[in-house]
Amino acid sequence: MGFFANLFSLRNIRRRRGTTAAALTDVDIFDKEFLAAASRYTSRPKEEMSMRVRSEETNEVIPFALAFPEAFEEWKQVKAIWDKRGIIYKVLDNSIRESMKLWQVIERYNIDRYPEQALKVAAEYATGPDLTDANFHMAVSRAYFILTRYKEAEERAEKALSLAPNHMKAKILLGDIWHYTHKQERAHDLYNEVLKIKLSTDHRKSLTIREMVGFDNDLLHSPVYAVAMLRSEAAIPETAWDEVAGEFYHYPHFRSAHATYLVQKGDYMKAFAKFMTLSREMPWFKEGVINSYSLMQQLGLEPQLPEDKARLEEIIRKEHWTV
Repeated sequence: MGFFANLFSLRNIRRRRGTTAAALTDVDIFDKEFLAAASRYTSRPKEEMSMRVRSEETNEVIPFALAFPEAFEEWKQVKAIWDKRGIIYKVLDNSIRESMKLWQVIERYNIDRYPEQALKVAAEYATGPDLTDANFHMAVSRAYFILTRYKEAEERAEKALSLAPNHMKAKILLGDIWHYTHKQERAHDLYNEVLKIKLSTDHRKSLTIREMVGFDNDLLHSPVYAVAMLRSEAAIPETAWDEVAGEFYHYPHFRSAHATYLVQKGDYMKAFAKFMTLSREMPWFKEGVINSYSLMQQLGLEPQLPEDKARLEEIIRKEHWTV
């Protein structure tokens, strides 16, 4: 576990087998996922969303599936939780976005895998009060971090902390940035600081990995820390990676680590598929592009994927990367 070893001694971290839930209909599940997505969309962890829709005819509360039938039908055709959330985010764009603060809108684009749009929104709509808001600088820092523009990310995270020294999200984010800029001991200190504060009020005797790093619990929602935990034991199964993936799919860092785990496990085709998807969605992430190209060569897939081969070679040439 490297420098993360001491962090795990703070609490007994355990993996828990899932329990069988009562059968739910698609309408029920959509309702549940809609509210969970709204919590992420508004950056409100640990908050029970009271959002409901009423029928125009009867004024009775109706399921979100009936209120937004087109989104519901699209949602049913999608499997990945991050794509399902994206469909719900578009519904929320038309209903509550105007009531949100700018930093929340920026975060909405960050978690939906549009960091460039997040920065565009920040540049176009920021006003004086935003520039003195720690949340604003934290959200902008996250967009830069996702884009691997670590210098700007660090500057914004430090600006957030200069405005609000106890800003937990900014501290976690700065720890992630420091991890990728060769300041790992300093990152360790920040994670330790956050955990000591957060766990001092959490009286559970044990936590699953998902509970420790998940958005809902608001303890240490960090892709870096999540990867460290998943790598901490050789016996941790692939299902654990899959479960946590929904928390950090907007971070290329986590997605690349997940694919690398599959390579180490010998599941080369699945790893290749993950790297390729990453290279398409986040072409700025060097590891995703280079590993996609290398695996394509090693698996002998170049003849079957001429367009992807050309696309990857163009990115590598443009960025002056070496394979």
